[in-house]
Amino acid sequence: MGAIREKGIDWITAVLVGGALLALAPSVAFATPPTNDAFANREVLSGPLPIELSRTNTGATKESGEFIPGLSPAGHSVWFEWEATGDDWITLGACDSDFPLTFAVFTGSSIDELTQAASGSSSEGPDCPYGQRQYTFRAQAGTKYEIAVDGNGFYMPPAEPPATEGTFSLRIEATPPPANDTFAHPTPLAGSIDEEPGGARFYFANATGNNWTATIESGEPFDGSGAGASVWYAWTPPESATYRLTGPCCVSGLRWSLYSGDSLAQLSPIVTGAGVAEVFVLGGITYRIAVFGDPDQGSGEPSMRSFNFMIAASLPPHGSTTSPSEAPAPQTDTAAPNTTISKQVLKRLPPIFVFRFHSSEAGSSFRCRLDEHRLARCGSSRRFGSKLAPGRHVLRVVAVDSAGNEDPTPAIARFRMPKAAG
Repeated sequence: MGAIREKGIDWITAVLVGGALLALAPSVAFATPPTNDAFANREVLSGPLPIELSRTNTGATKESGEFIPGLSPAGHSVWFEWEATGDDWITLGACDSDFPLTFAVFTGSSIDELTQAASGSSSEGPDCPYGQRQYTFRAQAGTKYEIAVDGNGFYMPPAEPPATEGTFSLRIEATPPPANDTFAHPTPLAGSIDEEPGGARFYFANATGNNWTATIESGEPFDGSGAGASVWYAWTPPESATYRLTGPCCVSGLRWSLYSGDSLAQLSPIVTGAGVAEVFVLGGITYRIAVFGDPDQGSGEPSMRSFNFMIAASLPPHGSTTSPSEAPAPQTDTAAPNTTISKQVLKRLPPIFVFRFHSSEAGSSFRCRLDEHRLARCGSSRRFGSKLAPGRHVLRVVAVDSAGNEDPTPAIARFRMPKAAG
């Protein structure tokens, strides 16, 4: 004791006095949890869309078995349930709150057996501010969707921890078509030029968009294979140069094309059906960019997703000039790729046929047609097993290179599915 008293602190006295003070102090008033704090007491939402309501998660808690995906869910979750009345694209989110939040949509009837129905980042919705959440997905009639709203406790020191409780607005609505759905109303795609020491100059433009519920207009220049759900951008390069355009590609089910012309009837293709392309264009000329969806292999409808579109270029230093004779010619790829198919048979009863597709050009995509089905975009392989009807079948595949050139002669594989042993 003496050693501690020499420092002027009687820690036992302090603890005793502190304990007495706490005992005498009035009890702290904790917020009453919301009625939908527990999954079992989730608030059921119904009625015509849009549905919009204001709620709070103040005082809410985390229950056993609960898992909400996100960077740092705070454990102040409240729950809702909504049943879809039709097969429609739905936008669902909490984009007006006084605190950063985490938002999740599930299917399932038990807190510890939920499956995410929508996922992604805060950019997944068409118009949700950073730090809040919104998702767009195709809802299925009769399916009940379980919705969780929680605070997001993520922060980077030395910043102060954020508030994770408060009021928020929950909104469920039919997904509206994008504002740039039509050729006549393109979204301007503007960029900026950064100059580095020594005179090096770099151009960069970036667009974040989506083609959910977009339509196709009469006269749009697509190939008639079911592609559509197009959205349009207007881009005016600041200088004549070679630009690298990078858009949605491949597994996304989306492609893009670059055109010159002021109307659908006057469009002249420059790059078609690409994912990435480098092209020389003239400064001060307004070009049109269409982003569109290939047919989904399951539904046959055009693919619809959110996407990024980027344009970049290294520009000559100030004072240098490029005469038309010195300008690099546009790199136009007009050669079609060659398609081949390899087959593997897994010895089972019934057997499983595995087909892998190959193209003579790297970066190609593929379109497939089985028997009398229509040609549709597919991956680099297909597998057929017991779900395929017994009998003879014909698989046709064409490769499409990054410039949009399609193999005019499809590769063909013929095979026979035997009857299941009786």
